[in-house]
Amino acid sequence: MKYDITFHPSWWYKNAGIRFTQDFFDEPEYRMECDVKMRKALYEHFGAFGLGEKEPKKRPLLGTDLLAAGYLLSELMGCEIRYQEDNSPQVICRELDEETIAEVEEPDLNTSPVWARTQKQIDYLLEKYGRVEPYVNLMGVQNIAMDLMGQELMVSYYTAPEEVDELLSKVTNLMIAAGKRFKALSDDISGGVTAIVRRTRPEVFLTSNCSVEMISNSLYEEFLLPYDQKLADAFGQFGIHHCGATMEHVVDGYSKIRGLTFAEVGAFSNIKTVREKLPGVFLNARYSPVRLGEAAESEVAAEVKALIQDGQENGGLISISCVGIDKNVTDEQITNFLKACQELR
Repeated sequence: MKYDITFHPSWWYKNAGIRFTQDFFDEPEYRMECDVKMRKALYEHFGAFGLGEKEPKKRPLLGTDLLAAGYLLSELMGCEIRYQEDNSPQVICRELDEETIAEVEEPDLNTSPVWARTQKQIDYLLEKYGRVEPYVNLMGVQNIAMDLMGQELMVSYYTAPEEVDELLSKVTNLMIAAGKRFKALSDDISGGVTAIVRRTRPEVFLTSNCSVEMISNSLYEEFLLPYDQKLADAFGQFGIHHCGATMEHVVDGYSKIRGLTFAEVGAFSNIKTVREKLPGVFLNARYSPVRLGEAAESEVAAEVKALIQDGQENGGLISISCVGIDKNVTDEQITNFLKACQELR
């Protein structure tokens, strides 16, 4: 049974002095220097649990598998991005409505100045290192649509369904176009969504369905299922990241996706129900970083054990991770989680 932790930028800023300015995301050498420091910090804090490296070497990274920071595809769709030293890049919503969403153009990666910055990094890494490890957060169809429309999207499902459908189609086409460029560099591209997928189902194209927590299963099946299926058809091995607390409320829709091989189950979701609905699918159980900062060691151990027992299938097809641990969670509390996972191995 594999397990993992991923930190919020505030933890890295406090414990390793990493600054998540635009240079981190646009300047390969700076990012690689930071990556070395980050993996060394992991080893110094939690090396006893197999995390980090004592003497890490440079990796030719595009993006990072040590954060979960989605912004690039929304920027390609016209959103502004703001950078902060101790936070992930913040997407500024375009606040479009049903009368203006038709103005959104499907980006051409060959002419996009935003993609040109990414391509410049790819070319640099290929020339200097001969390969690229792409861990750009792949985002998700509704997540990107909400970056464009905000809460107006929820109303427009009912008042302007044809316009919304056209927008979702443009977003999906962009995801496929960008995803295929990443796949041309490596078959392992989803680490920027969740790191654990690299150790469990690295070939998966993993889409982020964070905001699907906000809609009903019927809305999901009517508007989003066709586009998740289009992604699955485009990439073969498909996964869904659902970090919401009630994944079971849309699992009927997820169960209809052909090619679904991996699903990340949000903390506090009913993972037993999810397992029943998704036989044969590898599940990664999310443990809440907020809960980790509150619970006693014995409580963490019991809760981790319950997640694994309820999510496993025939003793396998299960992993667990705690993602988004911020600077306020102590090493002792993090160790409680890691010890619980290690004992279950």
